[in-house]
Amino acid sequence: MDALLNVTPASLATWVGLIDDGQGDKPEEARSRMLKMQLGILQRKPRYLQEPIHCELAATYLPDLVQKYRATDGVIHSAMTLLNVLTYTPYFVRFARTPAGQGLAALQTKRTAAAVDEIDQMSADEVGEIGQFLATLLLLQGIGEVDPADKAILIPKLRKWERVFSGRLASDVSERCIALLLDDPNMRPMMQSVKTMIESKLQKCGGPSCQRALQGNGSQLMQCARCKSAVYCGVQHQKAAWPSHKATCFTPKF
Repeated sequence: MDALLNVTPASLATWVGLIDDGQGDKPEEARSRMLKMQLGILQRKPRYLQEPIHCELAATYLPDLVQKYRATDGVIHSAMTLLNVLTYTPYFVRFARTPAGQGLAALQTKRTAAAVDEIDQMSADEVGEIGQFLATLLLLQGIGEVDPADKAILIPKLRKWERVFSGRLASDVSERCIALLLDDPNMRPMMQSVKTMIESKLQKCGGPSCQRALQGNGSQLMQCARCKSAVYCGVQHQKAAWPSHKATCFTPKF
């Protein structure tokens, strides 16, 4: 029980199968169940305790986790669940721009389209998790690589889930996916606002109360040399931000 309650980046990576715990291979269903139990324990902690764990996990294991996600069939599984938790971190946002991170939105769209009948039988929470992950990927990577055939299959189902799960997360994220897949002009400002918020740590100075997108001399913001996932308009603001930034600053494996 103590091991279950002690949530660390390594423990979460272990339940996904990225670390060998010496107890043999576990069925995916068991991995997913234990992972969700640990994520639930972590979610009940204050945000300032959650974020360092998420950031260290992303910095250390994202390449392997994405590889595991790509190699695992199905629309929902432990690797997808853990990735979904990390999508808000600047580490994930930056990784999604690298060659190793490309094509995730198109892949998840294809997997979701292929599993629409299966998803029809899922709970609201599961549909919400799938839709939330897809919406974030579409927001960050766009629809340029999405197969039109997958979009044609998915749009009617998303409209159905939006109605069936009214008032739940599943309905909200279905609406977002529709807006992103169709590039709905009425929803575009709101979607852009959410995208800007997710990407803000890579595009705006992390100094106290600073919103600069460039250094004072007009050059690009300077990047944290260690994590490469925070930017500053100058050394002064970087030093001022360090007391709060150091808890989430880790050397990435990518």
